[in-house]
Amino acid sequence: MDWPVAVAIVVLALVAACIQALSGFGFSLFIVPFLAILIGPKDTVFLANILSVAINAAQAGHLRHAVERRTATVLTIGSFAGMPVGLAVLLLVNTTVLQIAIAVIVIVFTLLVMRGLSIHGGGLRGDLATGVVSGILNTSTSMSGPPVVLYFQGKKMPPLEFRATTNAFFLVTALGAVVMLTLGGAVKPYVLVAAAISLPSVFIGRLVGNALFARTHPTLFRRMVFAILLLSGVSAIAGAILKAG
Repeated sequence: MDWPVAVAIVVLALVAACIQALSGFGFSLFIVPFLAILIGPKDTVFLANILSVAINAAQAGHLRHAVERRTATVLTIGSFAGMPVGLAVLLLVNTTVLQIAIAVIVIVFTLLVMRGLSIHGGGLRGDLATGVVSGILNTSTSMSGPPVVLYFQGKKMPPLEFRATTNAFFLVTALGAVVMLTLGGAVKPYVLVAAAISLPSVFIGRLVGNALFARTHPTLFRRMVFAILLLSGVSAIAGAILKAG
């Protein structure tokens, strides 16, 4: 890993953490498409999950009292059931296909949220099914968020409970994904170095995001986030096409 790539990863981690602190989601949605261009989609899955553990652990302390524990528990069980399937996809599927899949997920999810759409349903089966889909996406693309965010919107979960429950879920499942990817032999030493140099920027980005939250009009910010996410998805598709060519 040369120094321009290292610097780019650090900057991306900072911006992604800032977005996460401001909006409550978007860390992986922002950083994964760009990382896929820089280091490839397979190494991106491990790095993004390590950084996700860091940002969610930093937020966990003051959110734990608002976690909807039953929902988080069932989602997590479903997610761990789906992770081995996602790991198989990661190890077997062509990297260009994975990169395009990541970009399409980002673009489609962003457009769905912009239109205010959600997944309706609930109860044990809904929680479990959403968790399974999220787990498959986690270890294959590191994009575990879209089904969970859409599902929680459909349940009309209050904002604080929404933020706290997603944080708890993503913390535990990202940690589980890191362990599973390590045991599956999907980790390269340079990715650990990239994670180590990026962690400080994650915490700085979180502080910046929290500071900006009180000063940014919610409507303006959401438009900015949507624009960034769409740009990242389009960039990932362009990068995949260029590599394939």
